[in-house]
Amino acid sequence: FVGIFFGPASNGTGVGALTLLSDLATPSFVIDLRTLRKRCVEVDLSDKIPSLQLPRHDVSLYPFKGGDDATTAAATALDRDAPTISLDLQDRADQAAVGYLHTSVIRPRDAESTAFLAELDVTPSLCGSDGARLVLGLNNHHVGSYYWARSAGAGSSMDAIGITFGDADSDGGILQWEDDDGPVACNSNDGKRSEWANFLRAGDTVQLVPMGSSGEDSLMEFLDRYGCVYGISPEGRPMGSEPAVVCEWRRLKH
Repeated sequence: FVGIFFGPASNGTGVGALTLLSDLATPSFVIDLRTLRKRCVEVDLSDKIPSLQLPRHDVSLYPFKGGDDATTAAATALDRDAPTISLDLQDRADQAAVGYLHTSVIRPRDAESTAFLAELDVTPSLCGSDGARLVLGLNNHHVGSYYWARSAGAGSSMDAIGITFGDADSDGGILQWEDDDGPVACNSNDGKRSEWANFLRAGDTVQLVPMGSSGEDSLMEFLDRYGCVYGISPEGRPMGSEPAVVCEWRRLKH
């Protein structure tokens, strides 16, 4: 089973010192706890961190209240009495996403590029069999004020129209326009939702959403490769500001 480890630094309550999404190493898998709470109407989660079940992998995640690492000895700190919900990471067009891949640009486009936009430090193999899509994101500073406001909250998982993410002959994955002629051929008249990707720089962070039913597989890939996934939330933060990291999930060692 897997435990939730709160924060890189503890204030004595099990909740870590303030860490923002931009402080996370990339690539990372993050779960939006506010959206998760809104989607789970059958259980009153309020401000609670729930226990989670991954139904297709028969894996349980329990709130981990403190400690320096997720070891077998620390299992006594697991909150087995926390409300339990089944974690639904299905990507749906009419609902805000729960799970995101948080990733950095390692190679931006150059002046001669048409279709190519950026190389990211996450590989398609981490995204599950259905792939992943670029979205407006959880902390996008490239869009204008109108889309900055729209992307706060549910709008963070809106598509960046006309952009695909796929394989690369390198260590990362490639963002590119769907058409070789670039944005003129494949962008919509709702251009601000995607034209910002033309201005990505090395070190910028973006978010992808695993498509279809790939979310749970992607989460497990991150657990297997990196040992943890994160919980983030904008609750208690100024409107439109980037979310805080509120918990960390790690696989318990036996």
